[in-house]
Amino acid sequence: MADPEPDAIRMAAVGDSITDGDSRDFAGGVPGPQSWVSYAVGPEVDFVGGWAEWGASAEAMAQGVTGPFDADVLVILAGTNDAAWTPHEEVGRHLADITETAEIDEVVLSSIPPNAFSLGGAAELNSSLEDLAHQQDWVWVDSAADLRDGDGYADEMSYDGIHPTEAGARVIGEAIGEAVRDSAASRNAD
Repeated sequence: MADPEPDAIRMAAVGDSITDGDSRDFAGGVPGPQSWVSYAVGPEVDFVGGWAEWGASAEAMAQGVTGPFDADVLVILAGTNDAAWTPHEEVGRHLADITETAEIDEVVLSSIPPNAFSLGGAAELNSSLEDLAHQQDWVWVDSAADLRDGDGYADEMSYDGIHPTEAGARVIGEAIGEAVRDSAASRNAD
C-alpha cells in the first residue's frame, strides 16, 4: 500500500465484518488485508479511521458511531447482517443517522456482497440501497459486482459464503477507491 500524498482524500468508513476484516486497529486507521479498505487507499486516498465490527447490523453501526469523523468522504458498506430480516426502510433510516452523526457531506454507499444464508436477500437489499443513495444524493457503487456469480460468490472470492477472501476484498476495495476518487473529483469540479 503506497503512502498517501499530503493532499489525499481523507476517507472514513463504517461497516461490519466485511469492512473490518482482520484489522488490528480499524478505528485508528489500520486496516488488515481482509478489509476492503486496504485496497481502496493509496497515494490519492488516505484512510483516517471509522467504525466497523463483526456481526454489526445497521442499527448497531448507527449506535456505534457516536461523533463526527475528520474526513472528506464517508464510505458505508452496511446490510450484510440485515439482508433477510430488517425492513429496508429501517436500514435506510440507520444509514441516514450514521451520516448525520459523522457530519460528512460526501457519502459513498456500497452494495453488500452475496450472502449464502440469504440467497436473493442481498440483491433485494442492494436494490433498496441504490434507491436510497439516489434519494439522499449519495454516491452509489456496486463494489460487489465482480464478486458475484448469480446470487452467490464467484469462485475463490469467499471462504465461507459471506466474507470475501483477500482477493474478494481487493475487488470491493478497488471499486470503492475508484468511487471515492471520482466523487472527490466531481465535487472539486463543482
